[in-house]
Amino acid sequence: MRRQTVDERRAEILETTCEVVIERGFAATRISDVAHKLGVSTGLIHYHFENKELLLAEAFKFAARQDIDRVAARVGEVPTALAKLDRIFQLWAPEQDDYAWMLWIDSWGEALRNEAMQKISQELDIQSKGQLEAIIREGVVSMEFRCDDPTGAAWRLSALADGLAIQMAAHSGIISRAGHRTHLRTAAIAELGLPADAFVSKASKARRK
Repeated sequence: MRRQTVDERRAEILETTCEVVIERGFAATRISDVAHKLGVSTGLIHYHFENKELLLAEAFKFAARQDIDRVAARVGEVPTALAKLDRIFQLWAPEQDDYAWMLWIDSWGEALRNEAMQKISQELDIQSKGQLEAIIREGVVSMEFRCDDPTGAAWRLSALADGLAIQMAAHSGIISRAGHRTHLRTAAIAELGLPADAFVSKASKARRK
């Protein structure tokens, strides 16, 4: 059997750490938990990661980068800025047992106590918000949107998305995925100077006539 490379072993450790975190949360995850799940010694984990704080931060980075890349790929499938905006709203609405969102939300709490997590989660949060800002700027250039402050609009809309997602994750039944998306659409109409029916499909508009 071929031996794993250093990068392959590191990726396996990070992926397994994410699985443990989803079960236990960042705060309750121990290096011994990860080692046990992998069937290796704690010494092997320490060989790749200096301490638990760094392991947790790098595990979140590993998962969040995949999430950001997935969003970018899906957003790139649609042609207009408005369609991209609605696509990112759809992708940002948590699904049931949405492990990516669980990790994002838990990372914010861990960042209060973990300096490495604070740095990494901030960098990734800015990248995620940058995806929305890029869409808004594209819409301004194409004259689909009217917005004098794309950066501020992106932060306000993403803050709303994050807040709603926390409610969905923590309080079952408080808000639906459709409700999450509706709130974001309503806010976007105000932020970006869109007509009230901007997110209504052409077919629905035709039926109204």
